[in-house]
Amino acid sequence: MPNQSSQTQFTQQGYVADGATLTAEELSLMRNVCETLLAEPAVDGGHGKHTIGLGQRRRFLSHRHEEFPELEACLLNGTPARLAADLLGGSAYLFNEQFVVKGPRKGASFAWHQDGAYVGFDHRPYVTIWIALDDTTVENGCVYLLPRDLRRDGHLDPHEWLEDSNELNGYSGDAPGTPVECPAGSVVAFSSLTLHRSGENTTHAPRRAFIAQYSPEVIIDPATGKPKRYAKPVS
Repeated sequence: MPNQSSQTQFTQQGYVADGATLTAEELSLMRNVCETLLAEPAVDGGHGKHTIGLGQRRRFLSHRHEEFPELEACLLNGTPARLAADLLGGSAYLFNEQFVVKGPRKGASFAWHQDGAYVGFDHRPYVTIWIALDDTTVENGCVYLLPRDLRRDGHLDPHEWLEDSNELNGYSGDAPGTPVECPAGSVVAFSSLTLHRSGENTTHAPRRAFIAQYSPEVIIDPATGKPKRYAKPVS
């Protein structure tokens, strides 16, 4: 769990990449759920804003935790929940979750973006808990991060929709970012304001990851007056 040093790093750099790891039981659970969902037919992402899947090249297996009680329990009181609550200063609500799988030898990259850009309206920043379900390297599409001082740059940057690759892009500069290569079970936490991307998977095996996102308060969609997605307090 984060100490004062890692909380300071999160504020000053926008991420913590050397903190928590899943328990062996949590990693096994997430891998098993992921494989269950992967057995379902792949659906192409299609076209349109926020439709970001690319079939077998980049699969997003989203919003299925309620079908797996042990996974839901992990997200509400396991390692991801505790890390998010600590980084957010106490209160945290499960906002979103999804598995992201890049197919072998053809796994698509993902453009620079801030997660908050996908929400679609003003909201308080939240934290993304990115979990490696496989050993993750540059070759199989690890995440890259651009450091961001959240005290000075606490805002969303302009993004544009890339029709050909079904994704938002929020940065076109020259900075390469910091690649986070890590063993399976590693947890990377970053702000919804932190620019990040991931590379292609050029290896012979899938690259599996799980993302859980936690907000400091319930995120209400102004168009409906209801929670944007989930609003489950962690315990």
